[in-house]
Order: sequence, then structure tokens, then C-alpha cells
Amino acid sequence: MEKEKQKSIAFTLRVIHNRIKAVIHKSFPRDGNAPQSQLQGGIMGYLFHHPEEPVYQRDIEKEFRISRATATNTLQVMEKNGLIVRKSQDKDARLKRIMMTEPACERQAKVEEHMRLLDKKILQGMTETEVSELFRLLGRLQDNLERMEAECEEEDGAIPPRDCPQHVQSKQTE
Repeated sequence: MEKEKQKSIAFTLRVIHNRIKAVIHKSFPRDGNAPQSQLQGGIMGYLFHHPEEPVYQRDIEKEFRISRATATNTLQVMEKNGLIVRKSQDKDARLKRIMMTEPACERQAKVEEHMRLLDKKILQGMTETEVSELFRLLGRLQDNLERMEAECEEEDGAIPPRDCPQHVQSKQTE
């Protein structure tokens, strides 16, 4: 039990994240009509799961917590590569609805199926109860991280976490 206390949850999750990326990269063939970054892949998934509702750049910025410049650059590259089209809206020509192209949509359907199989393999050997508990705990981690992120934004991100040794030390010298 003592050894488990020494493990870092952030490090463990990072290792798992990297392994999942490696498995995805090795197990799914690349082609010319594929997203070229993790952000592009995320945007494709978002568009795929929101086919009936209009999606605009500000929705992408909010969902992926990215800057306007990052969103603009990423969407421009995706449009150039034939993954998306942006169409001006009748009501406001400044608003451009983002939609997947048909070839990109077909490819994304294959990606979604591949991801379902990947999930099944990752969860292999776990009971339904264990999977539910895993999602419950991961949800709590997400909530905690969102709260921490909000605290950092309130403090301009310049102040380390309250239990950080540097923070305690700097408070004592003030």
C-alpha cells in the first residue's frame, strides 16, 4: 500500500494517455483525408456528433478551450485539406457554419467504430460495476480539475497551488 501512495495520479493518467495515442496511431491507417493533429481529430469527432445543430468557430473555441487564433488556423488547414467547409449564414454573413465534407464524414464513421472497439479492449476484464465506478471516479477527477483551472484563472495563473512548497515558503517570507 505504501508504494501506491507514492504514485502520482497526474503522471499515471499522462502515461495512459500516451499509450492510448500510441495504440490509435499504430492501429488505424493514415490516409490523405485524415486529421493531422489531435485537435483536428477532436474537432472532427465533435462535428460528427453534432450533425443537426449548426456549429460555429466560437463553439469550437469553447468546447476545446482554445484561442480564437488557434481555432482560425486549425480550421483553415482543415478546410484546405478538404475535411470541412465553412458556409456563410443568411442572417449574418460573418457567421460561418462549419460542416464536415462527405469523405471526411465517411472516414469519421470508421474512426468512431474503431474507437468503440478500442474502448471495448481497454475495458476488457472489467465488470459493468467496475466500469461504472471508473467513470464515476474519472468524473470526479474532471470536476476537481475544472475547479482548479477556475481557481488559477481567478488568480491569473501566477500563484502555485496552495499546498505547493514554494507557495508556503513565499508566504512565510512575506
